[in-house]
Amino acid sequence: MKPKYLICIFALLLSSCSLESKMERKLRKAERKIEKLTIKYPKLLKRDTVQDTFSITIPSIKHDTAFIDTTSDTTYIYRDKLRIKYIRVGDTTYIEGECKSDTITRTIEIPVERVVVREEGVLDQIKRYLKRYLFWIILIASLAVLVKIGWKFIKPF
Repeated sequence: MKPKYLICIFALLLSSCSLESKMERKLRKAERKIEKLTIKYPKLLKRDTVQDTFSITIPSIKHDTAFIDTTSDTTYIYRDKLRIKYIRVGDTTYIEGECKSDTITRTIEIPVERVVVREEGVLDQIKRYLKRYLFWIILIASLAVLVKIGWKFIKPF
């Protein structure tokens, strides 16, 4: 009976440790390290500007109407994107108006701060790894030589 309880308690303890909370802790720790580094070395932050361009298209508007007027005349009015046509035929007057479509383009500059990351070359990485593991390589090689020499003395034939 006791092992069943221990297994249940052990399973309960293991299920409470989630991967999400571990990743969240690692993320917070990394953010704190970056914050400390940027406070200590402000040159690591590089100010940069991101440009974003967006366009808004305004559709054209067109309208027709007719009414009765006493004067007779035909008039065309053109101004920028607006066009108006005033036509009198008999006792009926036709008015047609149109505003052409327009596109508004605007560029916004957004200042951002980014951390400057130095990229290592292949030779730099090899040097770093050799320095790190050189001690272990020498130690294992010397142990291998000592074992080989010792083995000859233990079993000469």
